[in-house]
Amino acid sequence: DYNAIVSEVKKAYSDMPLEQSDGSKYKPLTDKDKEGMTESEIKAYEEKAKTGILFMDRDLSSLYNALRSAVAPGGADGSFLRSIGIKTSYEDGLTTITIDGPITIGDGEVDQVRDAFTKSKDNGAATDGLMTMIQKVTDRYAATTGDVKGILIEKAGSQYSPTAALDNTLLNQMKEIDEQIEKWQDKMSNKVDYYTNKFTQLEVLIQQMNSQSSTLSGLMGGY
Repeated sequence: DYNAIVSEVKKAYSDMPLEQSDGSKYKPLTDKDKEGMTESEIKAYEEKAKTGILFMDRDLSSLYNALRSAVAPGGADGSFLRSIGIKTSYEDGLTTITIDGPITIGDGEVDQVRDAFTKSKDNGAATDGLMTMIQKVTDRYAATTGDVKGILIEKAGSQYSPTAALDNTLLNQMKEIDEQIEKWQDKMSNKVDYYTNKFTQLEVLIQQMNSQSSTLSGLMGGY
């Protein structure tokens, strides 16, 4: 499960945005763009447009580094984990957990093995165990309960956190953008009304001038 998580996180912030054949970036499709496209074509386009959308995301990069540090403790803790077959492997820029076995555990080591996974500084231990460190990282980034939600939950919400789903950073930014769009649409509408009225007034004035010019021409023709 750990390997699956770090692989997904690393891929999410490492995948670069795709480009179309003409070198342009994939942009969200408008309703007009979708006209004439099949559902499969729309789906394929949107999947390509989403690729790389989290490229170089700082929160995901920090999450990956924190998870990597959690499974590679130094000192006696790291040495003991390696002695019972819990190791890390680095390949293609990705640090994963590997398990060598079977490992024979002596009767006197049972408590030590337990502590290697579950001990906690919150309970008086000098260091955190492997699973404790991983849990602290996942809670810091993905906790869906409590007064303070995880960093990613606060940022993007979650279906598992109803309050955060309705109040998060990205959603609030979208609301602000929508408000700005509405504000500028109102300004544009007011400008259109303003120039339409000026055009109408000028048109009336031109008609009046044309009428007066005709009248003057008629008067001049009488001399």
